[in-house]
Amino acid sequence: MVVRAVIFDFDGTLTELTLDFGSLKEEIIKVALDYGPADIVRSSEDHFIIEMIYRIANRMDSGGQEFQEKAFNRLKSLELEASKGKDVYPYTRGLLKALRERKIKTGIITRTCRDVLKQVFPDMDEYIHIAVTREDIRQVKPDPAHVREALHLLGVEPEDALMVGDHPTDIQAGNAQNVKTVGVLSGRTGAKAFQEARATFIFEDIRGIVGIV
Repeated sequence: MVVRAVIFDFDGTLTELTLDFGSLKEEIIKVALDYGPADIVRSSEDHFIIEMIYRIANRMDSGGQEFQEKAFNRLKSLELEASKGKDVYPYTRGLLKALRERKIKTGIITRTCRDVLKQVFPDMDEYIHIAVTREDIRQVKPDPAHVREALHLLGVEPEDALMVGDHPTDIQAGNAQNVKTVGVLSGRTGAKAFQEARATFIFEDIRGIVGIV
């Protein structure tokens, strides 16, 4: 296959995954219970955090926008705290530089905020072409709109791109856009889960893609 662009997830893929998603959700639930009825909050708990915030806000009779802003501000502060002192993996910059030298475009799509990217990867503009965070698009992965937006910004067709991530949601989003997908084991997901998600390739980490680009 001809690869003209590689789209990467961030946490667990380009940098160590230090977020405790269970704790993050509990903190957002605490915020929600200050604003909305418990039945609305509890009925939304099975959603991912971002989708949960939007769902709760949309179901509130009043105060939804205020809750949404407060929840995202709280989420951002928790993410920044969890990312303190982090850097990207030791091999990340070298791999991204090698892709650039091969004239392969690179991008990041992430459910986190841009301030986390800047904190962990302050020189990212030297290595990647675009980044699409939750502040840039409401429909984040596993919604394929996230991958579609990255493809649009990179100016490449799905068949010319790879989607690389450490979670099945990355694979789902890529597959839905007919992009070849790569599951990496550098996060918390095992090979079996990637097989079940129908990842095109599975590698220990992002360095594995060198053999297919």
